[in-house]
Amino acid sequence: MKELESDKRIQSNENKKSPKLRQTTSKIVTKIMARAPTSSACEIPILSVLFKEQLTGVPTKTVLQEVMSEKWFKLSDDDLKARYPKSRRKIVSSVIKFSRKNLVIKGQILPVGEEVPIGTWKATRIGLARYAMECKEWTRKYSTHDAIIIEEKRN
Repeated sequence: MKELESDKRIQSNENKKSPKLRQTTSKIVTKIMARAPTSSACEIPILSVLFKEQLTGVPTKTVLQEVMSEKWFKLSDDDLKARYPKSRRKIVSSVIKFSRKNLVIKGQILPVGEEVPIGTWKATRIGLARYAMECKEWTRKYSTHDAIIIEEKRN
């Protein structure tokens, strides 16, 4: 009986894992002047993306990726990584989402509700008509922001 207990102890000690060393990461914060599209300049690119999927709407992630692409705005990697110093939210995606709010107020994008679930953007007839009229006249406009870039470094 005692032999069985000692055998169990030996087996249980073998199953114990050796303690792993904890990897630490340090964050390096760099201040920069970042360039981002203006809120008004994002409206036509947003309507363009929504024009392609008029019936179903487009997921937020897809709209953000399309509008941030080089097709619409010429932004460096630092500009795309730039964050507001206080809130630490990404500047470019925040500007695009703010543009969406403006388009909802103007009645050019449907607000979240029964027709449009959370996370989906869908244009109205007014928005599609505006895109058709203004798509050829659209120009890039940028603004500059005090920003930070956060990079992680593993130790």
